[in-house]
Amino acid sequence: MYPDRAADLRRAIGLPVDLAMNDPAPSQRRIRVLSVDDHPLLSAGIAALIELHDDMEVVGQASTGAEGIDLFRSLMPDITLMDLRMPDLGGAEVIAAIRGEFPAARIVVLTTYRGDAHARRALLAGASGYLLKSALREELIDTIRSVHQGQHRISSEVAQDIAEHLGDDLLSPREVDVLRGVSSGLSNKVIARQLRISDQTVKDHMARIMSKLSASNRTHAITIALSRGIIG
Repeated sequence: MYPDRAADLRRAIGLPVDLAMNDPAPSQRRIRVLSVDDHPLLSAGIAALIELHDDMEVVGQASTGAEGIDLFRSLMPDITLMDLRMPDLGGAEVIAAIRGEFPAARIVVLTTYRGDAHARRALLAGASGYLLKSALREELIDTIRSVHQGQHRISSEVAQDIAEHLGDDLLSPREVDVLRGVSSGLSNKVIARQLRISDQTVKDHMARIMSKLSASNRTHAITIALSRGIIG
């Protein structure tokens, strides 16, 4: 996706256009990349691709979120490629932890999840880019270079999903909790007991959830929420 369109989307969801505009200009040395992904074959493939280019190198590989945070501290990479699903911590949680400690960190999400809610969480946590693992190799390399220069990149498919739902009412945290319970097959009574609310409140939440998601029934609401990354 072109940088100016990425900037427009960041403005639309309430993010600064460029979090690194005041950083020192990148030097001419090789771009140092940290890969955080729990799939060893994919991680190895990414490393092999990056090593084909003289202007960048992989300096570390982590298979868990905690390991990724530790390696970032010790290696201080220029670019971090971050998966969203790992055994211990979620990618957005890791991004927030790294950016909280190192505000200038430049992190690119590389994931199979294209739902707008996944992307919103990652971008709000501080990601500078969001790519799908199905992206062409040239797109990944170009994104690494662009983000290193202070730009933001978002896959066109993900940008389309975000734009499509920009005007939608977001589910509240409590509504998400209720929907997770429903998706797990729990009854209203069990959900109410777990959340310490009344059965009627659960029903009211579900009515609002279906309205916000334009869902015809509970199953439809769950399907929509899973596809967009609201739950799951």
